[in-house]
Amino acid sequence: MNLPNLLSIFRLFITIFFVLAIHYGRFDIALVLFILQGISDLLDGFFARIMGQKTDLGALLDPIADKTMLVSSYIMLTIHGIMPLWIMWIVLIRDLVISAGFLIIYRLSFRIKLSPSILGKITTASQISTVVYVLWANPRTYAQPFFYVTGFFTLLSGCQYILRGIQIVQKKEGLIASKS
Repeated sequence: MNLPNLLSIFRLFITIFFVLAIHYGRFDIALVLFILQGISDLLDGFFARIMGQKTDLGALLDPIADKTMLVSSYIMLTIHGIMPLWIMWIVLIRDLVISAGFLIIYRLSFRIKLSPSILGKITTASQISTVVYVLWANPRTYAQPFFYVTGFFTLLSGCQYILRGIQIVQKKEGLIASKS
């Protein structure tokens, strides 16, 4: 176990307390925990690169911790009537489709390393900003534009990842057919 992997596990662990803080209406504590998760996410990537400690386990743990943090925040904030239901569904379905697509590509024996796209990074930043804003502001007096911008980028990047997946399969199938 190395430091970057421990930070990813820490993020997963903190998510439990984040969910509890939202459940009990302690948005101030939830905000601190969410920011703490974000800092640990930055640090685990930094340490993995600087210390040369990138591992297969870390490559799996980091996105799981990220998705757990974001999806649980959207679900909990929707359950408590703070986020609109439609934005939670867009975030959740996009992540499920991307995860399912990755598993399908992996099961087809296409051993690939997917890297996040610029649009994917913008989407993640938008999703995180929306959660931070909602937790920071009075949860009942937020601005709708945050949701629309996040929804737009989430849908757009979801479509981009689907197209990337289709291109990977078509390219690999083309290579297989040309070798036959």
